[in-house]
Amino acid sequence: MPAPDDWAGAFGDATVAAAMLDRLLHRAAVAGIDGPSYRLRNHQTQADTIRKGVNARVS
Repeated sequence: MPAPDDWAGAFGDATVAAAMLDRLLHRAAVAGIDGPSYRLRNHQTQADTIRKGVNARVS
């Protein structure tokens, strides 16, 4: 998910992005989480395997 600062670029209009965020975050609790993504762990493992294979061929 893009950071709130990047939403204007994603939607092409800062006013539309601000209105959307205002409606999404009304009465919401926002928690910032740092660290590796549990959801993307399998993707990261596959990417690392492919990267190792490509680097082995190039070296």
